[in-house]
Amino acid sequence: MTAVRAIRAASAADSDAIASLLRPEWHDTMRRAIAGGGCAVAEIDGRIVAYVCRDETFYGNGWVSLLYVREEARRRGLGEALMRHAMASCRTEKLFTSTNLSNGPMQALLGKLGFELTGVIHNLDPGDPELVYLRRGAG
Repeated sequence: MTAVRAIRAASAADSDAIASLLRPEWHDTMRRAIAGGGCAVAEIDGRIVAYVCRDETFYGNGWVSLLYVREEARRRGLGEALMRHAMASCRTEKLFTSTNLSNGPMQALLGKLGFELTGVIHNLDPGDPELVYLRRGAG
């Protein structure tokens, strides 16, 4: 896989390709994000290898609900590029997201991008608390 990449807004035509990277319980979230203009994809050689979904439904604030990079495309800056895209396209002052305590790479990325830890949710995934992060001045 080469390093050639493009970040672009996702369209309804991308739904199946993105869904193939998602657990089924997230398909509706992804489709709503696409319909609302809040989903972007990263391509390498014309193939979708990563996506981010953002909306403004978290208590009226921006929310990144999904960020995923295929394993073979990781460590190439795609996650950072997609998060920067979500930040730039956010229409609110605050942008929130979350990740599991076990997800060290995502925590490191969020720190690099200026997100601050703002809360913890227990019992979503047994034994792996969800850490909630905030980025001010996103939109």
